[in-house]
Amino acid sequence: MMVTANRPISLLRLDAIKITNPRARGKKSFQDIVDSIKSVGLKRPITVTTRNVDESAFTHDLVCGQGRIEAFRLLGQTEIPAFVIEATKAEALVKGLVENCARRYHTAYDLLRDIGRLKESGYSDVDIAAKIGLSTEYVRGVARLLSQGEQRLLRAVDSGQIPLSVAVDISTADEPGIQAVLQLAYQ
Repeated sequence: MMVTANRPISLLRLDAIKITNPRARGKKSFQDIVDSIKSVGLKRPITVTTRNVDESAFTHDLVCGQGRIEAFRLLGQTEIPAFVIEATKAEALVKGLVENCARRYHTAYDLLRDIGRLKESGYSDVDIAAKIGLSTEYVRGVARLLSQGEQRLLRAVDSGQIPLSVAVDISTADEPGIQAVLQLAYQ
């Protein structure tokens, strides 16, 4: 075990870490992670919690670092440096979301999904906004998109056709015809 900045780092087997909140990422983004690790090594250990469930071979749950784990596997590694933290499932979800928001290459859909998961975990709009650094109004708008099942707007945001803020504005339009016109105007 190494210690970095007063935080111990453990070397964990990759096959003992369960990815509890899997994310899709683009091929280029993933290849950038692989190339970086291959050329300069791992810059930041992954973050995990100790698993409390004895139902499988997994000993740890991933909090942050899925791309790094997948890159290590691709590079033929069997172990990875990790920060092992103590956190409840809700705390681990928040920590993962905060790191996801801080990443340079996260998708709008990931942000939408993570806000939805925090809402499902019982966090208020105010709590979510404070944790991830967004306005309460923005979080409320996202929650509205999710609760109303605005799939066409979610797809438009995810594909980059419209910004998330515009999707929220469109979803709050009073008339369905106005919603369709607004969406067409932004495509």
